[in-house]
Amino acid sequence: MGVATFEAEAGRFRREGWVRFPGFLALAERAALAPLCERILDQWLARRAARSDSTRQTNLAYLTDPRYFAGRPDDLVRLLEFVADPRILAILGAVGGAVPVFHNTQLFHNPPEPDWAGPWHRDTQFLARDPALERERMARFTSVHFRVAFEDDARLQYVPGSERRWDTAEEESIRRGGNPEAAASDDMPKAATLAMKAGDALLFHAWGIHRGRRYGAAPKRRTLDIIYMWGAENDWAPAHATCFADEAARTAILARLSPHARAFFERFVAVHRPYWKRSRAP
Repeated sequence: MGVATFEAEAGRFRREGWVRFPGFLALAERAALAPLCERILDQWLARRAARSDSTRQTNLAYLTDPRYFAGRPDDLVRLLEFVADPRILAILGAVGGAVPVFHNTQLFHNPPEPDWAGPWHRDTQFLARDPALERERMARFTSVHFRVAFEDDARLQYVPGSERRWDTAEEESIRRGGNPEAAASDDMPKAATLAMKAGDALLFHAWGIHRGRRYGAAPKRRTLDIIYMWGAENDWAPAHATCFADEAARTAILARLSPHARAFFERFVAVHRPYWKRSRAP
């Protein structure tokens, strides 16, 4: 499905919390973005090689960290332009009623360790351990994932419609019951697998109940995930993880962006900058 027909499918997102865009990325776009992300992944894996948990890492976050682009400013501009791609922002404006604020990027990859099952979760639970606070934040603001697959990816499972309500008793027992085996089981009712072919895009609601069903060395996984938000300041993005925190660098980067991308990231800076002033790099 192309972007031009999105309005015909927008009801699926409002009803079920997800919608797929087959063939969203042209082959030339994949050829430009995939090697860029692969180079960042290589740097990240090299830094993590000595860590004891390195074999169980399934995704790297904050691809806009400036350390990945030393001597490669064109790569950074290419990535930022894709985050602010008018096709993506048009889709998000249609489902959210307004253009969202950028939050984060992730690259999902396959780790070398043998297969294991991912835990069921809503992204809100990582922001609030208390269920009452989690429910409050679900109601107060909204987050979505927009993914593009460089390789076929059939790992994501999602409970359609769960983004519009709180857990049933069974769902809460699985997701928040404190039993890791239950949280990673196949017992979640009404779960659907949202498979992507290489070049597809997928939009899904971050507050919906979801998980990566299997993680392991094969098949190869390279899926770029961009997180956008509406309705609240995204004040947990650390300053060291964005190329815009340093004022001199920010001015130079913004000057190289297209007008629409520059406006998008100027808004991102306005929302995040008060927090950056209080944060410190590790």
